[in-house]
Amino acid sequence: MTGCSADATTNIEFHGEKVFVLRVRQAIICFGPILITISLGLAEGYSAILLPQLVKDENWHINSELSSWIASIATLPMSVGCLLGGWLMEVIGRKMLHLVTCVPNIIGWLLIGCCGQNLTMLLAGRFITGMCVGVLSPVLVIYVAETSDPSFRGFLLPALSLALNIGIALAHILGTYLEWKLVALLALIFPSGCFILMLFVPESPTYLIKKGKPEMAKNAFDWFRGHSVESNAEFAILSSKQIDESSLSRQTFLQHLEVFKRPEFYKPLLILMIFFSTMQWAGNNPIAFYTVTILQGSLGDSSINPYTSMLIMDGVRIFASVLGCFAQQYLKRRKLMMISCSGTTISLLVLSLYLFLNGRYPSDADLSWIVVASFVGYVLFINAGLLPLPYSMSGELFAQSSRGLGSGIVTLYNMILMFILVKITPSLFEGLGPAGTFLLFAICCFVGMGLLIATLPETKDKPLHEIEECFKGSDARYPNLRQML
Repeated sequence: MTGCSADATTNIEFHGEKVFVLRVRQAIICFGPILITISLGLAEGYSAILLPQLVKDENWHINSELSSWIASIATLPMSVGCLLGGWLMEVIGRKMLHLVTCVPNIIGWLLIGCCGQNLTMLLAGRFITGMCVGVLSPVLVIYVAETSDPSFRGFLLPALSLALNIGIALAHILGTYLEWKLVALLALIFPSGCFILMLFVPESPTYLIKKGKPEMAKNAFDWFRGHSVESNAEFAILSSKQIDESSLSRQTFLQHLEVFKRPEFYKPLLILMIFFSTMQWAGNNPIAFYTVTILQGSLGDSSINPYTSMLIMDGVRIFASVLGCFAQQYLKRRKLMMISCSGTTISLLVLSLYLFLNGRYPSDADLSWIVVASFVGYVLFINAGLLPLPYSMSGELFAQSSRGLGSGIVTLYNMILMFILVKITPSLFEGLGPAGTFLLFAICCFVGMGLLIATLPETKDKPLHEIEECFKGSDARYPNLRQML
């Protein structure tokens, strides 16, 4: 009995060590996308530190028209980049797309850092880095989802949202103390690191199977998933879904459009569109873009230091993103969605009610802490769940055959929504006032939560092939999505 007990203990320890090694390998694979995501975050947050420095520089002669071009030119190619990235990941592969996109990303930052007084080089660099944001946005979550264990996927996927927030905060921190050209040159560290790391990690086995390379796919799968009974069964199912690429290439354009009629495509597409709509109409990007302006208007204090406010909110976002990583690992997706949406809605309602009452019945007491507390609560709740969840689930919900197309479409949809909301926010504040605008965001978040409760499936710890079968309705264990609760 003692010998059996010792053997059992040894086996448990060996299994634990093996799982640890596999988790480390999956984390290494994820680290490449994390590095390039930090670079994408730097690109998104860069205009916030670039424009103030250019305005102060007499050599640049910056006016409002030129400022708008410098700020917006990075967003112009993002939409095209989303569709291009969704297509390229199926043509050249997930790993190769990372490698290929790192090169123009490096070139873009070099153009910005070495532009001197050349406006054309500056705009070209901003355009190229913006294009890279669009191209990589669909593939990042797909690659991580396809190379991670279902039980570990909940931690790795939101790490990408954390990396994005770190990149934005890093741009703001570095730009507070360093010249914008030096910040651009320091940004080269991240795409360069990603390129080097991606040279040594395997390609997604899903892509390799689709390309008719089962042996390479098996070797890649075994490297980061091991040889357990569960992983071998999952790979066998993955292999059974192999697509004949030659037959697909002979299909007509109308036959390719048949994918839109398949439930495993249009159901996750509609669900994710609802999810992204809820996230955007809850005010995430408008409030992020106009944080300083909103705080100054709400508090009635124009002496607030813009950089200090920006850095404080960045810190809260990063903390919330870290919280979101652990929340997705330990909480079910639906429960996290409901907690996040409820907290976001309540924070917006409190803020709206305070601003309305303070406008109607001004008080001598200093209650500005209510505004600050509401903002902090809003940023915490939305960044812990409502912001990272749709990005994470876009790597989980789509079927193997249409993952690139689906993720490209929803990413494009999200960026169009972001542009529209950021564009109309000043008009909303002017027409509805701050109280009315925050009330609108709260109502949209609450309505979106109701729709998601009715439609969102539970995907935590589920293999990707099982999620696909659920949408098809061919899995006897889940005849419809409501039974996935």
